[in-house]
Amino acid sequence: MRTNILVLRFSSIGDIIQTTSVLNTVKKYLPNHFITYLTLTKYEPLLKNHPSIDALHSIDPKKDQAGLKKVNEIFNENPFSLIVDLHNSARSKFIRRKFSHIDSVSVKKPRFKRLALFLNHVNSFEKDFNQRSWLHQPIRSLLPVDCEFSSISLALKAKEADDALSLLNKYEIFNQKYFALVPGAAWRNKEWGVEKYIAVINFCVNKYDLTPVLIGSKEDSICFEIEKNISAPIINLAGQTDLRESMAIIQRSEYCIGSDTGFTYAAEAFDVPTIAILGPTSIETGAGVRSKNSHSLQVDDLWCRPCSQNGSFPCYRSKKYCMEEISSENVISNVVSFLN
Repeated sequence: MRTNILVLRFSSIGDIIQTTSVLNTVKKYLPNHFITYLTLTKYEPLLKNHPSIDALHSIDPKKDQAGLKKVNEIFNENPFSLIVDLHNSARSKFIRRKFSHIDSVSVKKPRFKRLALFLNHVNSFEKDFNQRSWLHQPIRSLLPVDCEFSSISLALKAKEADDALSLLNKYEIFNQKYFALVPGAAWRNKEWGVEKYIAVINFCVNKYDLTPVLIGSKEDSICFEIEKNISAPIINLAGQTDLRESMAIIQRSEYCIGSDTGFTYAAEAFDVPTIAILGPTSIETGAGVRSKNSHSLQVDDLWCRPCSQNGSFPCYRSKKYCMEEISSENVISNVVSFLN
C-alpha cells in the first residue's frame, strides 16, 4: 500500500541540495512511500527529474505568499499521511498548522547551541554533529535502526550536459577539459581572496592545461574582479546561465573549487571532486562537504569561528583570520591530490 508524504523545504540552493540525502534514504528503505516535494518556484529547477521525488510542486510568493492555494491543490490530489518539514520556517509552520489533522514531523533547529557558539564561543554540539544526520532526525523512527544515510544527489538529462558543452564551445579558449570555480556567496564574508583564486587558477592552467570556468550570478562581483585582474584565459559565466545550465557545467567539470555556497554543494551532489573553502561558517552551521573525494578547507581552533549562521555577521577582528589563513597553497595541494 502506498504511503503519501509531503516534504517541505523552501530555501536555499545548498540547503535544498542537502535534503536530497533524506529523500534518497526514504526511497532506499521505504520504497512504497510516494514523495511530494514543495519548495519555492525559483528553486524548483534544482530538483527537476530527481529520481527520489515522485511529484514536485512550488510556490510563487508573488502570487501565493503563504502557499495555501498551492498546498490546497496538492492536498486535494493526494491524501497525505505525513508532512516532513525540513525547514521549520514561518511558512512551513503555517502549512503544518493549517493541516494539523495530518501527522507532521520537523527538524529542530539548534538555535541556543548556535547562539552560545557565536556569542560565547562555547561549543555544546555533539562531536559527530553534521547537517545530514540532523536532517534525518524527523524520520529516524521510520527507518531501520542500522540504516545508513544516503548521499546527496541531483539529476540532469544527457541533453542538458551536451548543451553545457555547446555553450562552452562558443568560447575560443575552451579546450574541452575545464574546472569550475564558485567564488561568490550571498555574504561577502564567505568569499576567499581574489589574488588567491588567481594564484590557484594560474597553477591549474599552467600545470594541467585546463580552462577555468567561473559560475555565479550577476551580483557576484568577485567573479568580475577575478576576470579583470587575471592574465590567464578564463571563461566568466557569472549571470549568463540559469540554474540548470550552471548545474550541467559543474557536472561536466574535472573538479570544483568554491565558497560555502549552493553550487559548491551541487558539485558534490554530482560526485565531482570538490574543495569547499569555509571561513566564518563551520560544520555546526551546516557547512562542509562530506563525500570521499571532496575536502573542506578551514582554519581549525580559531576561537572566533564560527561567528554566525551564514557569514552575515561583520568580522570584528583586525583581519579576517578564518579566510586569510587559508593559503592558495592549501587549495593547490588538494587539487594535486585530486588529479594524481
